Amino acid sequence: MATHRPQSPNRGLNCLFTISKLADQRQVSLTTLLERTAAELPKALRFPESACAAIRLDTIQCTSEQFRPPPWMISEAITVGQNQIGVVEIGYLENHCPSEESLFLDEEHQLLVLVAGIVGRVATRRRTETAFRESEDRFRSLVEGSQTGISIVQDDQVVYQNPEQERLLGPLPRANKLLDRDSIHPEDADKVEAYYRRLVSGSQLPCDIDFRFYLPGENPSGSGVKWVHCRAVTTRYRGRQALLVNMMDITPAKEMEHLLRIRDKMASLGRVATGIAHEIRNPLSGINIYLDTLEKLHHRHEPDEKVVAILDRLRSASQKIESVIKRVMDFSKPGAPRLIACDPNRPVREAIDLSRVALRKSGVRLEIETAENLPQCLLDPTLIEEVVLNLITNAAEALKNTETDKTIRIATLRGPDSVEIVVSDSGPGFPQALQSAIFDPFYTTKNGSTGIGLSLSQRIVADHGGRLTADPAGKNGGAQFTIDLPLPGEPISK
Repeated sequence: MATHRPQSPNRGLNCLFTISKLADQRQVSLTTLLERTAAELPKALRFPESACAAIRLDTIQCTSEQFRPPPWMISEAITVGQNQIGVVEIGYLENHCPSEESLFLDEEHQLLVLVAGIVGRVATRRRTETAFRESEDRFRSLVEGSQTGISIVQDDQVVYQNPEQERLLGPLPRANKLLDRDSIHPEDADKVEAYYRRLVSGSQLPCDIDFRFYLPGENPSGSGVKWVHCRAVTTRYRGRQALLVNMMDITPAKEMEHLLRIRDKMASLGRVATGIAHEIRNPLSGINIYLDTLEKLHHRHEPDEKVVAILDRLRSASQKIESVIKRVMDFSKPGAPRLIACDPNRPVREAIDLSRVALRKSGVRLEIETAENLPQCLLDPTLIEEVVLNLITNAAEALKNTETDKTIRIATLRGPDSVEIVVSDSGPGFPQALQSAIFDPFYTTKNGSTGIGLSLSQRIVADHGGRLTADPAGKNGGAQFTIDLPLPGEPISK
C-alpha cells in the first residue's frame, strides 16, 4: 500500500484559479473548458499519481489522461436551475489509505462542489448566449428580409435600418428623413412636421401617416416621388430612448387608386359629354336646314355680297360646332386618329394662324422657329392642331398677369427618333411638385377652367404613339411643353 501524503492546499487553489480563469475567457469553447478541467482536477488531489477525473455535460464527455472507471469515486451534479445537466467525477485507481481512514478529504469534496458550480454557471451562460444569438439571428433574418422598411432613430439620426429602408431612403449615415422638409412633398410637409412633433412628445403612439417624399438623388417629378405608409413607436436602443420607424412603400396602391379615380371621372365626363352633344346636335340640325333653305331663297334673286359673306360665316360656324360635337363624342367613346403622312409644321402653322389675332390683342409676342425639311410623320393634322392650339391658349392664360415681356415661343425641330414641337412662355411657370399632376383630368390652377384640356392633349399625342411632357421652367423662364411625334418605323425611346 502506498505511503500516506497529505494534500497541499496550494494544489486545490491553483486548480480553482486555473479553471476560473478559463471560465472567464469567452473565446474558450465549452468543450475546451471541460477538457482542461478534467485534466487539472487530478493534480489537485492528495494522490495525483493514481487519481483520475471525468466530466459529462449533455452530449459532451471529457476525461483525464489514461482514464478508466475507478473503483473509488465521488461525484457532484452539474445543475442549471433545478435541472441536472451533467456530473463531475473524481476517483482513485488505488486505495492509499487504511480501512479506518477516509480516502477522500473534506477539501476534495469542497473542490468538487466548487468545480461543478463553475461548470454549471459557464454552461448556463453559454446556453443563454447561444439562445440570445439564435434569437437575434432569427430576428435579424426577419428584419433584414422584411418588405417593410425598418429603422431606429436616436437623437434625430438614423442609427439602424434594414435593406428595404435603405432602398427607400438611401444608405447610412444620414439624418432622420422625417425632419428633412426638402425631401418631403410640399403638399405633405406640414402634415409630416406635425406628425413628428406628436412622435417626439409621445402624446399619440403609435402614430400612422401616409406621405410622399422624393427619392435620394431624384428630381421631384412623378418618377422620383414615392408614397409611404409610416408607423412609429417609442423603444429603447442600447439603453436609451429611441423611435422605431416602419415604412411600407404604397406607391403602386396609390397609383392604382389614382387611376381608378381618373377612370371614374372620365366615365362621368363621358356620360355628361354625350348628353350635351345630343342636346346641341338636335337644334344644330334645325339651324343647318334653315341655312340651306335661306341660301336657296337668297340665290333666286341677285346675290348680295355681304349676305353671301354672312351666310359663309354662318356655315363655317355651324361646321365648327359640328366638329366640336364630333370631338366630344369621340372623347366619350374614343376612336383611333386618322393618320396620314404629313409635314409636322402644317398643323403648327394652322394653330398659329388661328390664335395670332387673339394673341396680338392680348399684347403677346410670338416667336416662331420652325425647322425646314422635317421628315413627314403619320399624324391626324386636325388633332395635332387642336393640341398645339390648346398649349398656346394655356400659355396666353399664364401671361395674363405678366406686365412686361409677354412672349410665347413655338418651335419645331428634329430629335433623335422623333419630331419635337415645343411651346414655351415667359410666364411664372408652375411648381415642380405639380409636374406629375397637371395632366390629370379635372386638375387645374385656373379659375373657370374644366381641367381636361391637358389630359385630352396627352391622350391625343399618346394615340399617335408620341409623348407630351411638361417642364416647369423652360428656356423662356415659364412653362414649356414638348410634343414628341415618332418618325415612321421608329418608336420613341422611354
